[in-house]
Amino acid sequence: MPKRVDHQARRREIAEALFRIAAAQGLQAVTLRAVAADAGISMNLVQYYFPTKEEMLRFAWQRVVELTGEIAGKTIGEAMKTGDERTVVRAYLTAVLPDGERRRMLAAVQIAYFAVDVTRGSQAPDQEPLLPHLVHAIAGLLKAAQEKGAVPVRLDPLLEADALATMSAGLVTGIMVGAYTAERAAEIVDYRLDGVFTGVR
Repeated sequence: MPKRVDHQARRREIAEALFRIAAAQGLQAVTLRAVAADAGISMNLVQYYFPTKEEMLRFAWQRVVELTGEIAGKTIGEAMKTGDERTVVRAYLTAVLPDGERRRMLAAVQIAYFAVDVTRGSQAPDQEPLLPHLVHAIAGLLKAAQEKGAVPVRLDPLLEADALATMSAGLVTGIMVGAYTAERAAEIVDYRLDGVFTGVR
């Protein structure tokens, strides 16, 4: 019998090749031919799954969001079991910090996509934003903590969540350029949360 092809697995293999190129050289270096060469397959096969570069880029973005979510989800899921809002907020903020080779590559790919968005002044079609989801989740946790007296009522949960999410994104970049280690970035997160969760120690 002819061998059955796992088409989704093949698309993911192609996305991994795109990741390697984007992480090392940026999205400007990503072409159907370059991805085919990196993946060790023919350009015709790449075009079979992705007729255009834009389709390939959209799939790769969805894949990097999926992978990042899976990695972060494990940490956040464990934190949620505690029922402690601070622990969960900390998990949201630190789960995205690149502390290993795989996570560094995924972070580099995300930064490559963001760099393209900045230069053209708009977000890529079908590119799901990351920060708004993070802000919404943290804001909800801060509101719950306020009801328990763990966070001062004078703080605006949405503004504070925006500030924390932006800080976390900046720390990711800082780690990638060598300004911080992942451990130092986690210390900064803890320091900042000390100023937010003043009702608990």
